This record gives sequence, C-alpha cells and structure tokens, in this order.
Amino acid sequence: MKKLWSVALVGVTSAGLIFWFTRPPAPEPILREKESRRHPAPPTDLQAVNRHIGQSIAGDMLQELNGKSSPARLLLKGKSLVLVFFRHDCDCSLEFARYFAAAMEDSKIKADWYFVFPDTPEQIFGFTSKAGLPLPALRDPDSRLAQRLGIAKSGCFILVDPQGRVSAIWPGVSLEGLRDLFSRLSLPSQLPAGLSGIPQSPTAGCPL
Repeated sequence: MKKLWSVALVGVTSAGLIFWFTRPPAPEPILREKESRRHPAPPTDLQAVNRHIGQSIAGDMLQELNGKSSPARLLLKGKSLVLVFFRHDCDCSLEFARYFAAAMEDSKIKADWYFVFPDTPEQIFGFTSKAGLPLPALRDPDSRLAQRLGIAKSGCFILVDPQGRVSAIWPGVSLEGLRDLFSRLSLPSQLPAGLSGIPQSPTAGCPL
C-alpha cells in the first residue's frame, strides 16, 4: 500500500512540474491611461469668486523667483493684467499651460500675463522647464492672494484693470472663458489655433 501511495505521489508531483514549466505565459497587465485630475468647475465655484470682483489687488504682495517681494501695483504698466493660478505638481496645470500660453501670445498687446504659484522657486523652475513654455512666473506664498479672492484650484484666472481692480474671475479654464477674456480686452473673438483640445466648459485642476 505504501508503495502505491509513493507512486501516486511521484505521479502527482511530476504532473505538477510538467504543468508549471509548460503553462502559457501570464497575460500582460492592462496599463490604463493615467486619468487626469481635472474636473468641471461647478456653478458654486463661480459664485464664490464673483463675490470678489471689484476688489483691488494693488497692495497685495507677490514674490519674484529671486525672492524679492513687491506689491502687485508694480506689475501694472498702463495695461490690463491677467493672473493665472497654478501649482507645480498638478498635471492639470501642465495641461492647461499650453492653452494659456497661446492666449497670452495673442493678447499681449492688451495685457501683461503672469502665472502665480504657491510653490518654491525651484519647484516653479521645474514646472516651467517641463512645460517648455515662456511662462512669466510669480510666487503667492501660502496662496494668500488666491485665498483672498476665493480661488482654491489651479486653472483659475483673473483679469485686473490698469488701476489694479479685479474686473473678472474665471473659476477654471474653458474656450468660452478665454473668449470672454478676449472680448473684455477688445480683441478679435477668433482664438489662436493653439487652443485645440481646450475644455468647452469651465474646468479646474488640483487644489492650491
């Protein structure tokens, strides 16, 4: 009887080894496309920021990347000002950068643009290098200005008149938002080709 059990055990073991070495290769894991963290900006975001239209930012302090702090009034040089709020580790900000860069190029005759980050100079340099775009950048440490204007997410942008008053705030990037910006700047409504793929409705990114 023991001999029969030994033979059976050898047979089972042999069968297992044969299966192990001749089994078909495991299927490759499915690599899912990385999901963007951007999301629609709900009407409540618009309501939150609209309460701050008309405020002056002339006295708010912003930092250059060399560490020098200056009041926003020094950015005003007889033209309107567009401030775009980004963060360095936000994939959405990186995606949105090309849309804003195209709009900046076509509107620079009427407005000066700055991209405002809560991050360190090194982090901001890393972001602009990765974007490969000429993005004039400033720091808003601890998002003080953003918070004062009710801005909590990347991709929000504001229009400031030559006197330093906020005349419009958009809670996210969109085709209609940039059309509205161009209209307020008295620019042609035809937007640059670089806006291909831009969200149709207001879309924000990561929390600041």
